[in-house]
Amino acid sequence: MIEFDTACSKESLVAEIRSQFCAKVILVNHEKRIEVDTACSNLAIKYNMLYLSVYQLIKKEVCAETELGKALAQSKSEKSLNFGPTVKTIDSFQEADFSAAHYDMTLVMRLLQQKIAECRTNQRFILLEGFCNSGKLDIEEQSLQLRYMDEFFAIEKCVGEVVGVIGLQNEKQPDIFDITPDMIQHPVAEEVKAVVEKKDGDDDEEQAEAPPEDAAAKPKWRPTDYKWTITNGKAKNLP
Repeated sequence: MIEFDTACSKESLVAEIRSQFCAKVILVNHEKRIEVDTACSNLAIKYNMLYLSVYQLIKKEVCAETELGKALAQSKSEKSLNFGPTVKTIDSFQEADFSAAHYDMTLVMRLLQQKIAECRTNQRFILLEGFCNSGKLDIEEQSLQLRYMDEFFAIEKCVGEVVGVIGLQNEKQPDIFDITPDMIQHPVAEEVKAVVEKKDGDDDEEQAEAPPEDAAAKPKWRPTDYKWTITNGKAKNLP
């Protein structure tokens, strides 16, 4: 029996219910030249997880010409993908044509929810492969439109909490970056306010527009009144 405290806000209650009943998501991100389909399938079988490849699901749905597949096909917007200069393997699942980056994110999430409802029994974890497509987009403008965090938040909202990431690359991705001197901002010196000469008749207007005494007595917060320290110069990031 699972008990829930309903005295909290609706958002907190929904989040608590989702944490109890929704499956946890493990993202699989890999270089195209590394085949992961068989490895992920065996891993899912061994540890009772549900393995889903997004572009394989999209391909199956579009080719079957289902109602959702037709909607996906209509929403498709071709984008240039770059899987790396050393890719020599054959794209057996046609990720270049059916990548989630080409389609409307709302429809892709609806497809995922539908397949999870059909296939999931008692699995607590879902291996999800086929997202993290921002780095694969060849045109910078398109990569800015589809950010990593957009996909990440969509997964957590529609599927479940992301509890881990499996990254399969030939080289380790950096997670600490050096900060150059031009990135550091120091407190700006206090600006000198110009004194405006009073004209005849200004005293009455100033008295009318003067703020209350309590507001006038409250000092204005100025960053130059405090001593600030800089960081250790190491910026951290989750690739």
